[in-house]
Amino acid sequence: MDRDQLIERSIIKKYRKTIWNNFIGAIKDYELISPGDRIAVCISGGKDSMLLAKCMQHLQKYSDFEFETEYIVMDPGYAPENRKKIIDNAEILGLPIKIFDSDIFKTVDAADGGTPCYLCARMRRGYLYKFAGECNCNKIALGHHFDDAIETTLMSMLYGAEIKTMMPKLKSTNFSGMELIRPLYMVREKDIISWAAYNDLHFIRCACKVTQKNDISCDGSKRQEVKELIKNLKA
Repeated sequence: MDRDQLIERSIIKKYRKTIWNNFIGAIKDYELISPGDRIAVCISGGKDSMLLAKCMQHLQKYSDFEFETEYIVMDPGYAPENRKKIIDNAEILGLPIKIFDSDIFKTVDAADGGTPCYLCARMRRGYLYKFAGECNCNKIALGHHFDDAIETTLMSMLYGAEIKTMMPKLKSTNFSGMELIRPLYMVREKDIISWAAYNDLHFIRCACKVTQKNDISCDGSKRQEVKELIKNLKA
């Protein structure tokens, strides 16, 4: 059995209860995928999106109904070594990726004021919707998981004086007929980390040139602060 097959097998065997069942549970409970869907699975190069891609790939093989997938990677201006790492990991995982370029890092770096991460996230979403449309897709799938949703809720309360979070699915207001889905919505981050370690997989983490240029650590972000807060509250 090839390595990509062993990695895929680990999802439905060793991690069946913690990853696969929760992945399928979210899709069924929130009705994320319908017959005839053409889904752009968005890969950033991190552990979450790579796992999502393998789950989607396996589901497509054995689904009760037909749907199509495109595995898309947007390069917002990665350093050559990070782009190569994504390509190498996609080959290891047996993922047929399509890469397209954007100038997001360059644009965000030139912007004055504001929060670079927020601007970057909004621009990424727009580019992904646009490219997905060019691939004739009606949905984009992102790798956000259970912990992301919880952290976002707490961040909005602490730093935004409001209560909102990531929804499992969301219709686009700017791109007609396009819907965003989050199939890993019920999967815990610790199980994704365990899956990656079990398969000896190493993915890119923060590859942002803006934070690197300004000597800002991704571990010093507001999200990381909230991660630590939740960790301490849990203890």
